[in-house]
Amino acid sequence: MNMKQAVMNAGENELLLKSASKDIKMALIENGWVLLRNENYDVRSFSQLMTSLCQKLTYDPARENITQQSQKVDAGTQAVGLHIENGTTPLPPDIIAFFSALSASQGSQTTVCDGHLVWLNLPDKLKEKFSAPMTISRHLPKNIWQKYVAAALNINMPEEVTWDDLQRFTDMIPGQSISRAENDGIEYHLKMNMIRDDNLKGIPAFANTLLGPSYNYQKPRYFFSDGVEISPDLILELADLCEKYTAEIHWQDGDLAIIDNKRFMHGRREILVPLENRKLYISMGLGMNHNF
Repeated sequence: MNMKQAVMNAGENELLLKSASKDIKMALIENGWVLLRNENYDVRSFSQLMTSLCQKLTYDPARENITQQSQKVDAGTQAVGLHIENGTTPLPPDIIAFFSALSASQGSQTTVCDGHLVWLNLPDKLKEKFSAPMTISRHLPKNIWQKYVAAALNINMPEEVTWDDLQRFTDMIPGQSISRAENDGIEYHLKMNMIRDDNLKGIPAFANTLLGPSYNYQKPRYFFSDGVEISPDLILELADLCEKYTAEIHWQDGDLAIIDNKRFMHGRREILVPLENRKLYISMGLGMNHNF
């Protein structure tokens, strides 16, 4: 079945669209991610698929938009640790998708790690340690918090977002706190669960950003509920455990991967070719459309 045609020709072949949609939806619920290959996707049809899949699309304010629905993935060439997308924000996407328009010939494999399997194999002492939310703390410059609040509150011009808008957004979602910093930046603090069950299957999963990158932002700090900061040794222990349940996507041109962002963490192996020889795009969404 050609899923691109199912999306593009929905008006002509509604049954085909429903069948393709059901296949994708069931795979996401049961397996946590799905890879579509040899379906002749392009950036336009990739964007349309995510528009039909998600109730609302979200964006990273530090990324370049390619279409209204998709953004360019640009995080250097180094390996990227496992993380959930936008996992240091109060509204991480439920679903993310990657489209490989041009695949690197060496390296650049996307890694995917089943957080449920990690949770099942966490030692009891670590399950207990992560049972309470952790606090994520970081500095955010003005242009970044303005763009994020503008997208969240549907404000067309990010530069017009005010401190009052930021405060209103902070009050909307529990667990956030802010204080003023130099050059109109903020010190931002967010309480978030490192083990979550708000994924599509509703199962507990070690799904967070503890091992992840901070390519476009200041590196965050993570504190347990007792105020103790997570140690480098524990980070290494978690990385070793997660690697046991990590698979790789060896990209081919035109591949499209859709991931349950609140169950599966993802990362990347080192890119071993010039960046211009790789074009990967991302689209992110909140909620799955009921009719999908």
